[in-house]
Amino acid sequence: MGCNAYLIEGTDGYALVDAPEGVAAWLARTLPEGARLAHLLITHQHFDHVQDAAAVQERFGCTVHAHSAYSTALTLEEAASGWGIPPVPAFRVDDVLGSSTPRADWAGLEWEIFSIPGHAPDGVAYLLRGEGCVFVGDILFAGSVGRTDFPGGSMAQLVRGIRTHLMPLDPHTEVFSGHGPSTSIGEELLNNPYIA
Repeated sequence: MGCNAYLIEGTDGYALVDAPEGVAAWLARTLPEGARLAHLLITHQHFDHVQDAAAVQERFGCTVHAHSAYSTALTLEEAASGWGIPPVPAFRVDDVLGSSTPRADWAGLEWEIFSIPGHAPDGVAYLLRGEGCVFVGDILFAGSVGRTDFPGGSMAQLVRGIRTHLMPLDPHTEVFSGHGPSTSIGEELLNNPYIA
């Protein structure tokens, strides 16, 4: 699916953003010996972002954070099975963030958390203001935004959330999306036709 995952080193272990297929094996090869994967942050539960969530959780014993509890409705199981995609192995969300968890300290890093539905009902962006970057899943892409034709989608909600939570950030903030290349808030303010 060409889905991105991001590994971030903090002062108290590592955090992983999203768990697409193959990331558990990649982590086993990549993490330094003795390193601790402490947290898995899920931007939303669409199948391509959580295919390896159960494997990561089992192998590394990390805490899983997500907007909502695991749900086959959120993973789009019915639609995915029609496309020939195998079911997502069930995982446990240890920390259900909901829409009212504004800040957290994970892996020794200070995170700000924005609930931004529209692409998915459980869409979340994770900001590391001190490091100048935000992880947005499929909320925002270079020159585009996430599709809104899945169940629970809403273009109005999505654009409103982007304008409210993301566009006021420092223009130099790097944006790491669930697919495709990184961009910046400033670049999207200038060139993204959905936001202009």
